[in-house]
Amino acid sequence: MIYAQELHAEVVRDNLTRRQLAQRHGISSDRITQWLCLLKLPEKTLERIEALGDHWDRQIITERQLRKLRRESS
Repeated sequence: MIYAQELHAEVVRDNLTRRQLAQRHGISSDRITQWLCLLKLPEKTLERIEALGDHWDRQIITERQLRKLRRESS
């Protein structure tokens, strides 16, 4: 989530398209879209995820689990 928020901030700050952001980071624009779509989770879900904290040393929740939450909330 934190990475998705950082990507979104970069898009806004530097006035980039998703394609430009993807080129800057050396990944596909589809991957950028996947990351940014996580920010569309319901507010309560985002709060629960953020409450888990920032754990770069170990994975607390997978991206796949986050996408499942998004589908369930739609």
